[in-house]
Amino acid sequence: MPSSDFDSAAVRFDATADEILGQTMSMLSKERLLLDEVAATKEPTFESVIKPIGEMYNSHESAYKLNKFLHKVSSNKGVCDAAAESEALEKDFKTECLMREDIYQLIRAVYDNQEEMEKLEAEDKRLVAKMEMKYRREGAALSEEKRKELVKLKVQLAKLELAFQRNITEQEGKAWFTRGELAGLPESYFYKRQSKQVGGDEKFMVTTGYNDYLQLMKYAKLEATRRAMFLIQNTRCADNLKLLEEAIKLRLEKAQLLGYSTHAEYALEPLMAQTPQNAYNMLSELRKQFTELGTKELEELEALKQADIESEGRVYEGFYEWDRSFYAQMLLQKRHPINYEQVKGYFSLLHVVSGILETFQEMFQLKLTEQENAKAWHSDVVMYKVEDASGKPLGHFYLDLFTRPNKYSHISAFSLQAGCKLNDQLPVAALVCNFNKPTASTPVFLFQHEVESLMKEIGKVFQNLLSQPKWAQFHGFDALEPDCANAHGQMFEASLMNPNILRKITFHYKTNESIPEELALKLIAAKNEGTGLVHLRQVFLAMYDLAINNSEDTVDANEMFNSMNSDISLISCGSTKTLVVTKFPQYMADELAGTYYAYLWSQACGADMYQEVFLNNNGDAEAWQKYRTGVVEVGATQSSSAVISEYLGRDPSANAFVRLFS
Repeated sequence: MPSSDFDSAAVRFDATADEILGQTMSMLSKERLLLDEVAATKEPTFESVIKPIGEMYNSHESAYKLNKFLHKVSSNKGVCDAAAESEALEKDFKTECLMREDIYQLIRAVYDNQEEMEKLEAEDKRLVAKMEMKYRREGAALSEEKRKELVKLKVQLAKLELAFQRNITEQEGKAWFTRGELAGLPESYFYKRQSKQVGGDEKFMVTTGYNDYLQLMKYAKLEATRRAMFLIQNTRCADNLKLLEEAIKLRLEKAQLLGYSTHAEYALEPLMAQTPQNAYNMLSELRKQFTELGTKELEELEALKQADIESEGRVYEGFYEWDRSFYAQMLLQKRHPINYEQVKGYFSLLHVVSGILETFQEMFQLKLTEQENAKAWHSDVVMYKVEDASGKPLGHFYLDLFTRPNKYSHISAFSLQAGCKLNDQLPVAALVCNFNKPTASTPVFLFQHEVESLMKEIGKVFQNLLSQPKWAQFHGFDALEPDCANAHGQMFEASLMNPNILRKITFHYKTNESIPEELALKLIAAKNEGTGLVHLRQVFLAMYDLAINNSEDTVDANEMFNSMNSDISLISCGSTKTLVVTKFPQYMADELAGTYYAYLWSQACGADMYQEVFLNNNGDAEAWQKYRTGVVEVGATQSSSAVISEYLGRDPSANAFVRLFS
């Protein structure tokens, strides 16, 4: 039964637009004043420099996080606009502060004081090191003249990124095809689709929009149709090639201005990998192992295409990028004929969410209590109090599951307040989704990938609730190194490869019975189909990202993309000229460039931890307790490399990740 004995006033959601802006301006003013006071310090120590800055962050971080959150979920346009404006003000102010040479010199003095550093507790010592790195990487160690040059480069890069993204958005491609040319597409594809008469034939318009393009590439039987659409999709942003190559050049200039040899060296410094070579070594190992699996998969796909071609009396000429999705879908349906009408009854939204919550409650030995009449940002939102087995409060979280206008459209976990021992502050988190609201007679059914996303993101909510460091900036999943931030979520998602876990969270909406084991095993097998080629593609994209950002020479971005693609991912475009790279915003974003490998690194770490919990220890209570205390509760108070290595008893490797799919 819902409870009403919990004070949920720790985080306010009812602030007006004026209050949000007023609070932000007040906080920024206080921060500027405090930094000016710190700058006047004559004897820099942890107590006089680091501690006041850290305490200021502890006090203000919840309000800043809430602004970012309200911008995504509030139904009040005025509040959304004020939150967005506040977020922009905070970002500009932080950029300005992190370039203050006077503050950096004081932080550096503490960092270089070996005698004092040795006396500090481990988390305090890490706070000093993180502050020093953050200020230095923003240019605070540079001369005034070089800082101005750095700002100029950042402005130029921001303009290039904006133009690149605008081209992707605005330069949409389209083509017109007859019904025969679109053979294989389901009838629903043509519903309300724009058409016109051309030479006596009715032709239908297909765009490069995500759903249009994806369905055509998966189901269109004619290779000529798929190839035509592939070329339109991958040549429509030709102007972006020049923008990308200019950005690569400017990023190199920026990195070298800051004292790094390449942008990749700069980008990876604060991450788990630390160096481009470490990232490359991991990717090389993944490439080696997935190539063996991918080669076998490609042979099967080629056999399907060859049989198709020869049945029509034509000569087989090769397997190309525009064939990938079509024949992968054909093989999936041939090898794993699953009745998804039967499956969906086990994937009803409310049953799945309830099953996931109960599973995490059991895994981590927690007690969850739904709260009545809790104050939130919308009447659909539900709040839960979280306690450990002894009844000790750990924090609370919100579930915001249902769609509404202008709401954030993805499944995602958010940290609204950090757990912080210094402030005696408990963590607050939220899960935001955009599902239709079910009724008593009309349940909402999920796709398998949505079930996996819910498992991953709800897991990250609990990851936040179980972390309570001394300093707020070390709290939760979003405080971890970017190449580890998703590792725990990936582990929770990987747990659904275990049929026992999948059966724990899926119950039939009518009978309340768990999904049959045989059906669960079929779903897991289908999910693993074609993963060698899928992951080789990711390895290629990550290796290419490192290559263009770890070079001190001029880069031919498109030639390098095409040659590396056919070499690593095993599938090419033949002699067809394409500009696929011109529609990858990840390569253009200054904050992401050089770090594409992080997704695979996180997956590898997550798979390693999954193996430790489930395969080595059968997923028992003791294994979960070891994971909770040894990894989750430690959070970002130590380097993720050290935490995971200590937990595993060795350095993380790619082996467990590959074994998941072998």
